[in-house]
Amino acid sequence: MDNLIIEDNIQKENIPFYKYSEFQNVKLITANIFKATSKISQKTVALKNVYLNHNTLDNLINEIKRHRKLEIHDSILKFYGITKQDITNYMIVLEYVNEGSLRQYLKTNFQKMDWNAKLNLAKQIADVLMLLHSNDIIHRKFNSENILVHNGIIKLNVFGLTKIISDSFNFLTNNLGPIQYMDPQYLELFSTIGKNKSFDIFGLGNILWEISSGNPPFEMESSSNVDLLNNIARGKREIAMPGTPHKYKEIYTDCWNQNGNPRSDIFQVVKNLSEIIITDSSVEFETPQSQSQPHNVTDVKLENSKTQNEELEIQPDPPFVDVTAEANYFINDLFEIFIDVRKKQVENIRPIMIKNYIREHKKNPVKVLNEMIRHPSYYLFTSVIGFFYQYGIGTVVDYQMALKFFNLAFNDTSSFNPLSLRKLYNINKEISTISLADMYLDGRGVEQNVKKAFQIYIKLADKGSHIALNTIGYCYRYGLGVEKNDEKGFEINLKCAENGNILAQMNVSACYFNGEGITKDVTKSFQWDTKSALAGSIDAMFNIGYSYEDGKGVNKDEKEAFKWYLKAAEKDHDMSQYVIGDCYKNGYGINVDQVKAFEWYKKAAENGNVNSKYKLGECFYEGYGTKKDIVKAIYWLNKAKENGDISASQSLEMILTNGI
Repeated sequence: MDNLIIEDNIQKENIPFYKYSEFQNVKLITANIFKATSKISQKTVALKNVYLNHNTLDNLINEIKRHRKLEIHDSILKFYGITKQDITNYMIVLEYVNEGSLRQYLKTNFQKMDWNAKLNLAKQIADVLMLLHSNDIIHRKFNSENILVHNGIIKLNVFGLTKIISDSFNFLTNNLGPIQYMDPQYLELFSTIGKNKSFDIFGLGNILWEISSGNPPFEMESSSNVDLLNNIARGKREIAMPGTPHKYKEIYTDCWNQNGNPRSDIFQVVKNLSEIIITDSSVEFETPQSQSQPHNVTDVKLENSKTQNEELEIQPDPPFVDVTAEANYFINDLFEIFIDVRKKQVENIRPIMIKNYIREHKKNPVKVLNEMIRHPSYYLFTSVIGFFYQYGIGTVVDYQMALKFFNLAFNDTSSFNPLSLRKLYNINKEISTISLADMYLDGRGVEQNVKKAFQIYIKLADKGSHIALNTIGYCYRYGLGVEKNDEKGFEINLKCAENGNILAQMNVSACYFNGEGITKDVTKSFQWDTKSALAGSIDAMFNIGYSYEDGKGVNKDEKEAFKWYLKAAEKDHDMSQYVIGDCYKNGYGINVDQVKAFEWYKKAAENGNVNSKYKLGECFYEGYGTKKDIVKAIYWLNKAKENGDISASQSLEMILTNGI
């Protein structure tokens, strides 16, 4: 459609039209949304790309007309007008929000929110949903990622709610959203967009629970697991968090009713929320008071980071907290597992193993984290608590909170008693301090400072830490915080490896394999990998499988390759799981078995392996090793596409073009 006709229609509807040159400091903030400043008003705005033709222009005009009926409400995101970046690229101009989505807001602010603050958020969200339902508008995708926050005020973007998607496949690939928030009745249909306001109420129930916990629902269940859909449809729900007001719990659980049980409408939800009065702020979650005053153990100060004690308000245990004997045993066992994983496994494997350990013991990670924070001896495992925040276990990923807990141990110079726990205390302090240095090394949650990280490693190594010494070797090899010196790096890693450091043994293997600081020798590389693997390193097991497959440092042997890949795969190494799937599919080192190939692709995909997400989608589409399921095929191919898999994009396009 001719641009002049588009702009003529915009003018007829009295829609403000701005020249793109009226905006400055335009910066991309998400996939298709920009932050900009108006040169005239100096107001910060958001610019969102829209595709306009005859049909979409009519839809947009209808959206704007509807918006004019709603914009009087403070919680509706303001619409300012339209601009055009170039000949074909139009953008709508919207109010800018400075605190991101509700999920991001909770991640940043949850630790300092009392129940009055939580209830205020809940009331704002219910009020704006009541506005929509009063105007017979159904949101359909009501979740914490689609709700925005500006200066503590809820802002809801109502543009796009009337879009009708007739193609069920397009709906699945583009609008599935977080499945945890979707009404089970909706999940069972998997076809058309719901027309019932109760669908929004189910999503509201999950949002109210999220406000009480600070975490998205079913976080550890993984939204990449399609089986979660069926579990929710069968009635699976999140558990109430300790300290949640009883009336508040009743409100969100009533929002979850199904199978004939009446579900509250929005007017009842708003009424019930208005009747809650918080008289005791102690129901908020708080972290326990440090039992010793923190003192710097080195001259390394933590400027440029928000890890100082004034930001970490640590309070005594609230009276409702009761650390049971069962919880105590589990926390102790978890810490032992954590120490073992930290000693033997490379970084990317650690969170997978800890998550799976928690899942295997049928524990709720949210509850585990809260029990650790409130444990009277929490200062003995701040390294684990920080690890949970660092990798989003039982919470959202929060580097600032991770830094705070690592820093508690780093700054503690107390002489610990009793002697029976001193070893545990020292191990926790060592891991916390190394973790803190690692975050400086990578620039996670703090401005990157490789020199500061190196200084911390040096001070720890001087006190006898072989973990720190091994990392120093790595720093020399890559010139991190110190002048690059491959020979010295190898020498340090070799010293640690000969003293039994499992990760150092892998580093020495890498040096021999690549010829870093030592003459290349793939046979010696294989020998060091073998030592590391026999001591428990999963990554080394994978390396041995690769050596047998490629004939590097050992005679080529398909069956031995398969055996070592399988050892690693059984211990949740996602790349090994993917390779085992390929082995069963192609008959490499084992007989072809379609079902087992599918099962291993599925395990790898659920552990985050991108290649397996694509393979799993193909299996579901072709009915390879499993029942053909177009819905699940589209789901997994879309997950692979989100991770940049070009083949997945092509397969999706083919499916959507050809249908079943």
